[in-house]
This record gives sequence, C-alpha cells and structure tokens, in this order.
Amino acid sequence: MKDSFVNALFYEEPAGSFSRGHILIYTPDLVGADQDPGLGYWHCDIADENKLTWSEKVYELFGLSAGTPVARDWAVAHYGEDSRSSLERVRKYALSRGFGFILDAEIRPVKGKGTRWIRVLATPIFSGHQLVGLHGLKRAL
Repeated sequence: MKDSFVNALFYEEPAGSFSRGHILIYTPDLVGADQDPGLGYWHCDIADENKLTWSEKVYELFGLSAGTPVARDWAVAHYGEDSRSSLERVRKYALSRGFGFILDAEIRPVKGKGTRWIRVLATPIFSGHQLVGLHGLKRAL
C-alpha cells in the first residue's frame, strides 16, 4: 500500500485538505491497508438499517471500548456541526451515484475532552447493481 492512491490520500495530503469532502469517482484498492496499524476499518450495512461494524482502531478514535454497539445516528451526532453537515452532503451524493468519498472531520470522542480530527475514506459495496453498503478507513489526523 505504500505507493498506492490510498496512501497518498491518507498520508501525503495535509490535514484539512478534505474538510468539505471530496467525491471519489472510482473505488480505490484497499489491499494491504490492513497492515497499517494507524488505520481503522469500518463498514455500514445500508441494506440493514445502516448497521455499523468497526475495527478496534475506530472504537479508539471515538473513545469507546471495542465491541460497544454503535448506531449510525449516535456516531454522526459525535461529529462537529460543520463536519456532520459535510458528511451528510457527500454521503448522500456518493450513495446516489455509487461513488466513494473522502472527508476530514472533527469528532468529539466519548473519553477525554475536546475534539480530534480524523480522515474518513468510504467506498461503495454493490450486490449486482444494488448499492448495499459502504466500507472504508479512518485515521487520526
């Protein structure tokens, strides 16, 4: 993954580059990303009421114990107001067209004080021609 498009987005672009969101018109290859200890994986099952599945690293970013059940509404409520607005805007557009997106977002973790910035990459998952989910990566900025 070191010379990949995902690496360039996640590590070479400065923080704040994607604070308004950016649509990805093709799905980046995530092969090898699971070898990076700084990245967390997530999955949103759109076909099952936006059910979320997170890796331990994503739980850590939000200040939760791994395995804690998390609803999408709860997670989105922990985004800063501007970031939440940007997230919903790019997500809606991406879902309507079957695209992915990248977003730099401010979140309020449960444990600790203040906020932190994360970078979110979302890619679509299809079953035939039906978009059934999003999955991707998150990391601290």
